[in-house]
Amino acid sequence: MNAHPGQGGSSLRALLVPVYVPSLLFATGQGAIVPVLALAAKDLGASSAQAGLVVAANGLGTVAFDISAGSLVAAVGEQGASSLAAIMVIAGLVIAILSASLLMLGVGIFVSACGWAVWVLVRLTHLSRVAPPATRGRTLSVLGGVMRAGAVLGPFLLLALATSRPAKSAFLIYLVCAVVGFGMLHRARDPHDRAGRQRAPERTHPVRIVGEHRREFATAGVGAFTICMLRASRQVVVPLWGAHIGLSLASISLIFALSSAVDLALFYPAGVISDRFGRPAAALPCLVLLACGHLALPLTHGFAALMIVATVLGIGNGLGSGIVMTLGADRSPSIGRAPFLAVWRLFCDAGTASGPLACAAVASVLTLGAAGPVLGLVGLAGTFVVVMFMRDPHPSMRVSRVERPAHGA
Repeated sequence: MNAHPGQGGSSLRALLVPVYVPSLLFATGQGAIVPVLALAAKDLGASSAQAGLVVAANGLGTVAFDISAGSLVAAVGEQGASSLAAIMVIAGLVIAILSASLLMLGVGIFVSACGWAVWVLVRLTHLSRVAPPATRGRTLSVLGGVMRAGAVLGPFLLLALATSRPAKSAFLIYLVCAVVGFGMLHRARDPHDRAGRQRAPERTHPVRIVGEHRREFATAGVGAFTICMLRASRQVVVPLWGAHIGLSLASISLIFALSSAVDLALFYPAGVISDRFGRPAAALPCLVLLACGHLALPLTHGFAALMIVATVLGIGNGLGSGIVMTLGADRSPSIGRAPFLAVWRLFCDAGTASGPLACAAVASVLTLGAAGPVLGLVGLAGTFVVVMFMRDPHPSMRVSRVERPAHGA
């Protein structure tokens, strides 16, 4: 069925049950466990260092399985990979719930994180395939907004439902969300979506993918890496600077809550901007505002000033909702799409991991006050690369007709 660009709303509604609601449930579960991973380790007698390793297993599992996730999607198809992702998440959570040792807990968290990596890649691969360029920005910005909403909703759901054992409650919340989410996805599958079941057993080495698409990774990839780095670093440097200038935990939490609210409110407008005016129109304001927010951080010396800077960072992050996924989707080849997007995700996840590390490195070598400006300068450098060298492979105004997205994988 054909739809015109103005019918993007109906296309998004068609993806509500098969894509967005299951993704919201999985993201909510993931958001519920993140705050209590260290507590779960402490409950098993872990030291602070050991608890840190258990927490790290959640991120390491995602990064470590990015490339394997691409091979898995290519080997068994989108629908098969969705099933395996759900099985991995559920199995990992069951292990974590039943864990009687730190090793067992760490294994469970790592396995569930690997499943999460597959789940996200399948959603990205599916939407990259079914969403035409004219509505791809909105399609993926909504996915980004859904995941952010889940990350916010998860901790609140935990607070509402937690018992005297919050860690176990969090794992159970994630388990229920995963089961319900996959059940909805399974029921909503389109039996006529042959491409969703199609396998591509050929193997493409990640180095070869980077080599064949080196211009894209050196331009759009640098922009995406920089956005991910600045997004992650703001979550570290803002609370640290707030504590440095003497703000209370309650004040810092309020600043983050309001910044996150602004961020979430912009996810759909970000997609509209991306589709109507091109990807740079979304990527550049995101990069510039994130960079300027980091640069201005040392100039704040009280609650109001830090709130303004955090709001600027929230606006920048909100305007970039889904842009990292969209930039990858635009450049993904029709043959070998999943392996390409797996490398793209690894590239971006590396940026996410480097943000907090860069903050820590600058603060240790120079001062905490220098961390924001240094990262801000890196952000401006990434902006320069995007402005000067990044091409927009699908200018939205050239597209006159679009296909209605198929049901989810």
